[in-house]
Amino acid sequence: MRVPIAFVLVGASLVGIMFAPSPIPISTLPTTIWQGLNHFVLMAIPFFVLMGDLALVSGVTQRLVNVAKAWIGHIAGGLAHVSVTVNMVMAGMSGSDLADAAATGKLLIPAMKRAGYPVAYAASIIAGAAMIGPLIPPSIAFILYAAATEASVGRLFLGGAVPGVLLGIFLMFQAYFVAKINNYPRELKVPTAQRWRDTAIGLPVLCIPVVVLGSMLTGIATPTEAAVLGVLAVILVGGVIYRELSAKAFSRQILSTARTVGSVFLIIGAAAIFGRVLTLYGAADGLANWMTSVTNDPVVFLFGVALLYLLLGAMLDTVPIILVFVPLMMPTVVALGINEVHFGVITVFTLLIGLVTPPYGLTMFLLCRMANISMMSFWRKLWPIFITMLFTLVLLILFPELTTWLPDLVMPLN
Repeated sequence: MRVPIAFVLVGASLVGIMFAPSPIPISTLPTTIWQGLNHFVLMAIPFFVLMGDLALVSGVTQRLVNVAKAWIGHIAGGLAHVSVTVNMVMAGMSGSDLADAAATGKLLIPAMKRAGYPVAYAASIIAGAAMIGPLIPPSIAFILYAAATEASVGRLFLGGAVPGVLLGIFLMFQAYFVAKINNYPRELKVPTAQRWRDTAIGLPVLCIPVVVLGSMLTGIATPTEAAVLGVLAVILVGGVIYRELSAKAFSRQILSTARTVGSVFLIIGAAAIFGRVLTLYGAADGLANWMTSVTNDPVVFLFGVALLYLLLGAMLDTVPIILVFVPLMMPTVVALGINEVHFGVITVFTLLIGLVTPPYGLTMFLLCRMANISMMSFWRKLWPIFITMLFTLVLLILFPELTTWLPDLVMPLN
């Protein structure tokens, strides 16, 4: 049965309430839902989702692809590098793995197939590159983590930047060697004049992440205000400069955003009820006591949590996992002295790996459908990329400074 996650959480909560050691009046549940949704930071989610949805239909992605092809398409594995580069830039506009995978997959899977790449490899490298979207700010996953833990959104955004860039670099190295070994084709070198012409045409797109991130990092705007500025920038670039964002497409994407945000907020409200029931049963304290009795080593704990998240991420979406499991983990995180930004980045990074992992990875399903390939074909080409992801994850666990250096530099705690 394909029962929505929100209904599952509410159903499990009602069963828990029936057998609770102390009663919870049903009349208080609407208040619990409201408290779960009453976080100012959550206001940014609809606008970041809308920004990503509008980017799909406004010609933004095509211009980014043209710029990237002009500069790096001639390198071995050129279109794979283009995929990684475009996703790194798109990360500053979307913050959603699925949105980035859909946008780049729509353009680059057919292009890579025409160029002679195996279509399964095209889907797999795009899957790996799309992981960068929720790491480099802005990030919907980090906003949800902040709502669940009261952590600073700005510090979380900065904490994901270095890991996102690092993953992009590792994926490009991996793509280069895979292309050399398999003799994958490369694009013809573009004349210098054409390079600068494509760059000039794509310059308005490159300004969008600057507007979003610059307004947040300089303190001019909150994350919500920066998201609104980003939406306005995409409308200006796609509707006025490129003239590809029609009124019909705009209204269609508004409806798409409403459906996406509605489902996310339903899960948030349901998770608030579920969290209250777990608190009533003392689940967080019990889990913390058990974990600290097993190990007092933060590194061992993080590797254990990463393994758990890999399994959960392969079966569930990131939203319910963050909202349900992260609050349970936080007492242990605090007890072991783990930085909340470091734990947040490890959480999001690991769950993103789960999205491309069989049997139920959502990004995997999306790209397999777009490329019209089987899950097994996808996985045969994904495993070198998967190893690259795991290698990056191990580095992040062993070296917390990779996630905490930039937040401490730009937004130091008082």
